[in-house]
Amino acid sequence: MSGKRGKKTKIKKFLIPLLKWISAIVPVCAFIYILYYYKQFDFLKAKEVVKSQTTVLAEADSAAAAGSKDQIAKKIKILENEWHSVGGIAIHSMVIENASDTPIKSAEVEFKYHNDLQAVVTSKIITIRTPVAAHKSAKVSGLSVGYVNNSVVGCDTHVMNVGL
Repeated sequence: MSGKRGKKTKIKKFLIPLLKWISAIVPVCAFIYILYYYKQFDFLKAKEVVKSQTTVLAEADSAAAAGSKDQIAKKIKILENEWHSVGGIAIHSMVIENASDTPIKSAEVEFKYHNDLQAVVTSKIITIRTPVAAHKSAKVSGLSVGYVNNSVVGCDTHVMNVGL
C-alpha cells in the first residue's frame, strides 16, 4: 500500500507545479493571440515617412491676399473718437469709415493714451467686431477699452489690421 501512496505524491509533486505554469502561460498566450488577431502590433512596424508636396497655384493670388489686408487697413479711418473715463475705465464712442471696395467684419484698433506732455502713458489694442460695408461708415458706442491712468488727457487711434 505504501507504494501507491508514493506514486500519488510523486504525481502530485509534478502535476501541481505544471498546472501552475500552464495556468500562468495560457492567459498570456491568449492575450498575445488576441493582440495579433486584431492587428495591435502595428507599433512594432517601421512607420512610413509622410511625403507632402506644396504647389503654388498662382503667386499673384497668395501675395495679393496678404497685401490686400494691409491695403484695406490703410483705407479704414476713424473719423470721430469721443471718450471719457468712468472710474479709470476708458469708454469710447467712434465712427469707423470704410473707404475700400470690400466690406470688413472686424478691425484691430490701437489706442494710445497721452498725458498733458503728449507722452504715451499706455497703449492698448482692441478688436472691434462691428461689420462695416464698403464705402460706408458705422458708429460704435459704449466701447470699453480697459483701465487707464488718471493722468491721461488724450487718445490717438490707429487701425492695425482688418478681418474680412
